[in-house]
Amino acid sequence: MEVISSGRRRQLRSKTEILELLEQQQQSGLTIQAFCKEQSIPSGSFHNWKKKISTVNKESSAFAPVQICSSVTLFAEVKGIKIYQPVSACYLKELTS
Repeated sequence: MEVISSGRRRQLRSKTEILELLEQQQQSGLTIQAFCKEQSIPSGSFHNWKKKISTVNKESSAFAPVQICSSVTLFAEVKGIKIYQPVSACYLKELTS
């Protein structure tokens, strides 16, 4: 939870509320300064939220999903040598000699 100053009273915002505010600012087309002034949010707090969220997003996207295909097709086998990709007839002839 984040604490922001709203006049004399401090207000706690949940992570969900912070994410909604960040999204609203992007969709509004306003600068961060203008949006914060309109919403009575300290711009420093807004920048801190944005920084924390971008750090979390970078950490969570550190790995990319990998899909392993096990459908490898054998093209040819010559004298115990397995070839899994197409090769020319000349190459196969050389292997047999």
